[in-house]
Amino acid sequence: MNETGNNTIYEVAKEAGVSITTVSRVLHGKDTVSPKTRQKVEAVIKQLNYRPSAIARGLTGQKTNTLGIILPKLTNPNYALIFNGAYEEARKHGYAVSLFPWSSLSAEDYNPALMLAERRLDGVIINVEYLAPEDAVLLERELKELQQYMPVVLIGCVPQALEYPTINYKYSEWMQKIVGELTALGHERIAFIGGTEEDRYDFRRDVGYAAGLKEARLPFVGNYRIYCKATAEAGENAMREMLESLQPRYWPTAVIAINDMVAIGCQKVAFRYGLRIPQDLSIVGCDNLFFASFNNPPLSTVDTKQQELGARAVRKLLSGDGSRENAEWELILRESIGKAADPVSDTE
Repeated sequence: MNETGNNTIYEVAKEAGVSITTVSRVLHGKDTVSPKTRQKVEAVIKQLNYRPSAIARGLTGQKTNTLGIILPKLTNPNYALIFNGAYEEARKHGYAVSLFPWSSLSAEDYNPALMLAERRLDGVIINVEYLAPEDAVLLERELKELQQYMPVVLIGCVPQALEYPTINYKYSEWMQKIVGELTALGHERIAFIGGTEEDRYDFRRDVGYAAGLKEARLPFVGNYRIYCKATAEAGENAMREMLESLQPRYWPTAVIAINDMVAIGCQKVAFRYGLRIPQDLSIVGCDNLFFASFNNPPLSTVDTKQQELGARAVRKLLSGDGSRENAEWELILRESIGKAADPVSDTE
């Protein structure tokens, strides 16, 4: 909120070629900014006639040693790992962490930026993965205002248009790698289950899925791309609908699930239809949740290193690093994948 014009701290940072955190430090007289950078930022502030609002100055005037983290769903164990990593890293630096679900920020009577500012946080980490459309719009609208109160770090699938300090998931790389591993084992009928059809950013899984198929000279088959929520129940329903819509000889020999929970839902249906894993069907999940290695058979998955992601986000927030960087990941191959099965005949 800028009471004196349309310019915001976002425009100041962009014009000066520095992070928003650096602008904030200049505004608050911090001595961690070099004289040359301070002079450049002050010149831009004067040029744009930028003035932070009175409420922003009042709410950010004192350090509270409390950080905030906003996560999409608190029921997903994946996000619990992110929070745990952030909490432990913040504690090392003498900070507490307040947790906010996205669902509590989308009510009509909420002003998210002001609500967070009133908590007098020293910074906030926002996971922008799998936002509902209304939350995505809310995020774009509120980020500029929120940056006047506190530094922000974004994690997840962050669009390039959001020029904020970011740790980004490179889902396309993960997916292309998985498809490559499966095609090397002779799989040609590879299904991908989960996610939403609107996910078309260049780093999303659909892009990597298509690239992996193209690299292996395999066609994209619409019947093998099933969209659903990222839950075990949704995975179960999607897998059942796919198998029932196809003749057995066209059933996939491999399934890539958007996360481990969807993967176990797919596995449940595979067993129900008499498919053996991995002899008849290979399955790969994502996130390397606690149950993946205990699954029967142990689930191949992508370790997205979520605890370290939470810790990295805290370090990035506290250091004022305004860069974009990529999250770490590792493909873990377990007994749930194997060589491609021969086609199932219609008479079997």
